[in-house]
Formats: sequence, structure tokens, C-alpha cells
Amino acid sequence: MTRWSSIVLFLVVIAATVLWFVFSSLTMDQRRSSEALNIEYFSTPESLSIEAVKARSDENWHVLNGSRGSFGYTDDHYWLTFNISDVDYDRVLYMAYPLLDSIHIHWFSNDGLIEYNLGDKQPFFQRAILISDFAIPVPANQTGEVFIEVVTSSSMRVPVSLISEADFFDAKLQRRLVEGLYFGVLFCMTVYNLFGFIASREPEFGIYSLYTIFFGGLMLSLDGLGFRYLWPNWLYLQDKGIPIFGSLTLLTAALFAYQLLRLKNYRRTLARGLFIMAGLALVSLAVGAFSSYKVGIHALLALAVPGCLYLLIIGVYLWKKGLIYARMFTIAWGALLLSVMVNSLGYLGIIDSMFIQRHAIMLGSGLEILLLSWVLAVRYNEQRRERLIAQQRYNEELETRVEERTFELEITLRELQEANNELEQRNLEDPLTGLHNRRYFTQQIEREYRRSRRNQKPMCLLMIDIDKFKAVNDTYGHGVGDDILQAVSTELRKQARRPTDAVCRYGGEEFAFILAETDLQNGLVFAERLVKHIRQCVFSTRDGEHSITISAGVAAIDNTRDHSVHDLFTAADSALYKAKREARDQVVTTSIEE
Repeated sequence: MTRWSSIVLFLVVIAATVLWFVFSSLTMDQRRSSEALNIEYFSTPESLSIEAVKARSDENWHVLNGSRGSFGYTDDHYWLTFNISDVDYDRVLYMAYPLLDSIHIHWFSNDGLIEYNLGDKQPFFQRAILISDFAIPVPANQTGEVFIEVVTSSSMRVPVSLISEADFFDAKLQRRLVEGLYFGVLFCMTVYNLFGFIASREPEFGIYSLYTIFFGGLMLSLDGLGFRYLWPNWLYLQDKGIPIFGSLTLLTAALFAYQLLRLKNYRRTLARGLFIMAGLALVSLAVGAFSSYKVGIHALLALAVPGCLYLLIIGVYLWKKGLIYARMFTIAWGALLLSVMVNSLGYLGIIDSMFIQRHAIMLGSGLEILLLSWVLAVRYNEQRRERLIAQQRYNEELETRVEERTFELEITLRELQEANNELEQRNLEDPLTGLHNRRYFTQQIEREYRRSRRNQKPMCLLMIDIDKFKAVNDTYGHGVGDDILQAVSTELRKQARRPTDAVCRYGGEEFAFILAETDLQNGLVFAERLVKHIRQCVFSTRDGEHSITISAGVAAIDNTRDHSVHDLFTAADSALYKAKREARDQVVTTSIEE
């Protein structure tokens, strides 16, 4: 069995239980009303004294069919009369409608005239029997004639019954069980959705909790239980409770439907209709709070049926759209609409709706509360699933974008590295000749020196200078001099055949050759070959062909003694200048001083 099937089964069990209690209570109502009273009545627009009522002729009285008078909304004073027969057990005269403003009972009993003033315009604890309806005790062996004057701004319904005390309290127990179950369901739904709001921060849970609270207040006002248990001395709320709580219920219903159904995603016209419904509910709230009960209840009834019908239309529309929770939403509001419509007809006196008032409205609203709570849970799960799918899709898109950005970043880093390498290369390169510059020479000779020391290998350094280069510049110009520098550099580069060989432009017309793992003898051979090669070259310049010679100084370290890079450079440089002083176009070697 799926989770939702279990929920449906639970709702069916709850509904069946409520029905059982309802029909049990109905059976008790029928049993307790079995004592015939033969009630007669008449109405008058003004108040009459009891003497004037007793003096009325019989033709001015009308026979009431049954014991449940229902006359709709009226400002008239209604008088009822009947006789109480003699029995040997205690009884209760019971009027099962809690919304009567004033009830004045005149009982001409064996012991004389007994009067009772009842109604919800008086504090609750002044009642003869403390129940949400109205009742007076009738002791055993008491007889007499009863006259009852009833005035109310609510619907004029006067269900009068005379039942044994035992049956009365047994029926009340049955009734309290039904009410306890009903309001227990409302309380559980309120707490459940309140916790849902706290946990999820979804506004529809909070609005639905308010809706359930206000609906519970409406039912407490309709049934008189609020006046009995919550506000027994607050006559204003007892008088205005139904229009106030009813308007708040319709207001939160409109806001809940708007928040739950997301109508703006389907049809904005229907969404605007819910705002209109909410605005009318606020108007009804103001009317109910500041006008008479009669005006307030008519304003509420004028909005309740169209409002429920509009919510039902929305449910049908979304049902056709294929929303999985629209069916239960439609059934929920359909059940409530049916009960509200029938109850409204009872208030208007069109039908006798005591059964509806006491049972059907409770059953319809209870089912509506349960089903809407289920709809809310389904909607939340659907939203959660949609969010999870959206989050998964977003994560996938994000992962794809991250991969793309990572790839782009890798390309950018590679390009940046290449640019850095190129920049570094340019920083270490002589712009005229393309050879390594003096900075590179300083770094490279230090690296090769450390490597030779580490590997215990010899190292050789050649310092080279172009002979009579100043005369070339002075005679032919610096352009020709640059051409010769570039041509000599090309030839020197060609001679650096090993990967470890490094040729650098040290400055001006002076060059340096670093020969790793080369001793002084091999360095001398290499230098002589290099000098000979340059001597034999003819270089093309912008002024024609020219031949030049070079001089070289050679020094080496073999790591058998503690020599430094400075020692090596000084020795090679000294050898170079010795070669230039003596004859040029030659190679001079020198040993490093101890």
C-alpha cells in the first residue's frame, strides 16, 4: 500500500467514525423528541404582557407541525404555548438552538408562576442549566401551562422538546463525543500545519493553520460552545462571533487557495478573483464587527455561497488541467459548499435544517478540513519534488558550467603561462641579437656552477669581444654595427650545439659562452675553432659585405679547488682583455688564481 493510499484510508475511517456518531446523535434526537407537546404559536411585531397573551382567543393561535419551529429572519416576537403532563420522573424542557437572543419562559405550574429569562444576550452562568443550548428543569409530578416568548436577530428557530433527565444527559454525552472528535480533528490539523510552517517556512501552511483556527471559531460560535467555554462573559463576541469568524474564514480561504494553487501560473483572471474574494471578506468583516448581527449575517451568507462556489470552480478548472491534487481540492470545497448552501437555506427559513446545523455542517467542514490538509501535504511534496528536480538540473548545469569554466580557465592559465614564459624569455633575451642577455648569463652561470660542484664536473667560460667594433660604428654607422652584431650572434648560436651550452650577449660587442662539463683544454679547442670560423665569415650588411675578427678569453674550474663564480668570470675576462691587448683575433687562456 502506498503512502497516499494509507492517508486516504485514514480519512475514510475518520469520516466513518464521525458519521456513526452523527447518526447515533440523530437517533437520540428522535428519541428525546418523542413526547408530543402539541405546540401552538403566534407572532407579533411588539412585545406583549403575559396577561395579553393568555387572553388571546384560540383562533389567533396556530398549530406548530412537530416541535421544531423555523421561521427565518424576522424581528417579530414569537410566542409558543403547550401543556406539561404529569409523570413520575424528572424531565428537561430543552431548546436545541444556541443563537436565540432572548427567551422568556412563563410556567404556570402546580406551585404557581415560574419565570426564566434565557438567551445569549445574558452572561452564560445565569442559565438554569449550564449547557451551550437552553434548558430548564421540570421536576417529577409537575404539570401546568407554558408560554415562551422568543426574540432574536438570528434565524428564528425554536426546536422545543420535553425529555427525561436521563435521556437528556445521555444525548448530551453523545453530542460531546461528536464535538470532541470534530474539534480534536481541527486542533490536530492546526498544530500539524503550524509545525509544517515552522519547519518549511512555506506560507500556505501558516495560512491554513489560521484558516482552521477561524473555522473552529465559527463552529464554536454556531454551536454555542465558545460562549460556554471560551468567552462566557463577552457578550459582544457572542453576538458578533459568527459574522466575524465567518468573514475571517473566507479571507484566509481565499489567501490559502491563492498561495496553494499558484493560479498566476495558469490563469491570472482566476487569481485576481481570489483577491476580490479576499477584499469582499474584509468588507464583510467590517460589516459584521460594526453593524447589527442581522446585517452582518446576511452579508456573510451573501458571500459564503458564491465564495465556496468560486473555489469549487477553480478546483474543477485545475482538475481539467491535470493537477494531481485538484481532485481532492474540488471534493473538499464541494462538501463544504453543499453543507453551507443547505445551512444557509435553513437560516433563511426555507428548510428546517436543525439536522444540517447540528450534523451535516460539522461533517462537511470536517471532511473539507481533512482533505485540504491532505491537498496541502500533496502540494508540498510536489513542490519539494519539483525543487529537488530543479536543484538536480541546476547542479548538473552548474557542473557543466564549472567544467566549461574550468576548461576555459585552464586555457587561459595556459595562455597566461605561455605569455609569462614569453615575457620571461623576453626579459632574459637581448632584443637586438636574440641571444640571452646579461641577466640570463648571471643566473645561468650560477646554476651551472652549482651543478658542476654537485656533480664534481669541470666547467668552462669563454668571454668574446668583436675586434675594432668601435671603428666600424664610427666609419659605417650604428646600423652597420647592428647588422654585424646580429650576424655574429647567429654564427655564435650555431656553434652552441649542446643543450647545456649557453651563449649570451654580455654587453655592447661582448659575448659569453658557458660550456658545462668542459675542462680548460677542450674549452681552448672550442674557442680556437670559433675564432677561426668567424675570421672566415663574410657578413652582409646594409653597406655591403664586411669581415671581422673576434678575440676570446678562456677560463675553467675543475672543482678540485675552492673557486667561486666570481673567480671564474674574473679569470675569463682578464684572458679576454689580454688577447685584445696583445694582437686580437686570438684565444688566450688563463688559470684561476689561488
